[in-house]
Amino acid sequence: MSDTPGAFAAPEANGGQPGGPGHGLASRGVTYDVSTNFETGQGPLSRAVWSTERMLEEIAAISDQLNCNSVTLYGSEHGRLAETANAAAERGLNIRLQPRLIDRPQPEILEHLAEAARLAESLRQQGAAVDLTVGAVHSVFTPGIIPGGAYHERMANVYGAGAHHLLVPTAAVDMAVMAPGLNEFLGQAVAVARGIFHGDIGYSAAPFEELDWAPFDFIGLVYQFLRRPQPAAGHLAGIGAYRQWGKPVYIAEFGTASYAQAEEKAFHYWDIVDRSTAVPTILPGYTRDEGAQAAYHLKMFGIFEQAGVRGAAVGDFIHPTHPYSDDSRLDLDMASLAIVKTIRDDFSDPASAYRFEPKESFQAIANYYAHGSFQAVRQ
Repeated sequence: MSDTPGAFAAPEANGGQPGGPGHGLASRGVTYDVSTNFETGQGPLSRAVWSTERMLEEIAAISDQLNCNSVTLYGSEHGRLAETANAAAERGLNIRLQPRLIDRPQPEILEHLAEAARLAESLRQQGAAVDLTVGAVHSVFTPGIIPGGAYHERMANVYGAGAHHLLVPTAAVDMAVMAPGLNEFLGQAVAVARGIFHGDIGYSAAPFEELDWAPFDFIGLVYQFLRRPQPAAGHLAGIGAYRQWGKPVYIAEFGTASYAQAEEKAFHYWDIVDRSTAVPTILPGYTRDEGAQAAYHLKMFGIFEQAGVRGAAVGDFIHPTHPYSDDSRLDLDMASLAIVKTIRDDFSDPASAYRFEPKESFQAIANYYAHGSFQAVRQ
């Protein structure tokens, strides 16, 4: 990356108001995890393997094959965030930078955010089209906002008793009661970010989070966190409620898994894996169905356009922790949001080299992004 200001050519801004029904999605993107400290059982990070060559290939696919004009880069590793952001900027992609640090003390998370803000400001000064989110779903991922000792426990407390057989709640959570604590932390986060970064700042919220959007420039929704499946009218009403803030609304992340009826599980799309044994296996009764995943994406694009959101990012490009297998019992990719299959050289080794292959969703999204109605991206 050049050190000369203006080294990156930012896409033309339109400066308009949030789009209305039929106006298309201005920002068309995908989320890309550079490595997050989720402690997946396959190592401390969500990507046990990191290769600059592989990352460059994946970013090229996002730009040139998936036809994205934006990419959301998230994760815990600042070096990988910087490397990937440089690659995305060189390809003219709009960058939404989103630091994520899971289950760490709040002061450490704020310092982690400050480092990401320094990266975002450096990119901005060099001409990249970049904005910054101060994280995602902090009520679950960050300790001290709602009850729960670790993020899985906090997630169980949010969804409540009976929502999932493995997520056993330890406390009842009323998100309206918890809203002041979330807003207080987000206020600190915004202050940290604005002290360093001079572009647009937002937050990626779960639909169940209640917060004050006044300090933010845009609204982001992590839409796969829906408590239950919704009809089109439910989606439109839920998204439409955010218009009261008079700010651009983005679907920061959405998707479902690659098996029949995954949509009906809403947030619990991932719940088809038996992890009680040494080798995780797909539970009986589930059938791989890439077409169903692709149909869900296209349906939701239509709903998002009708709702008048500014843009959407499909989550995720790739999930290396969920490799594909021809053996349906081992095909962990079925339980993943990813729109490409991870094919490991050694299926049983999380540190194995891998290649990716597009799924049906990839092709459907690429066609929609290339040929759907279009607006220039506002930065």
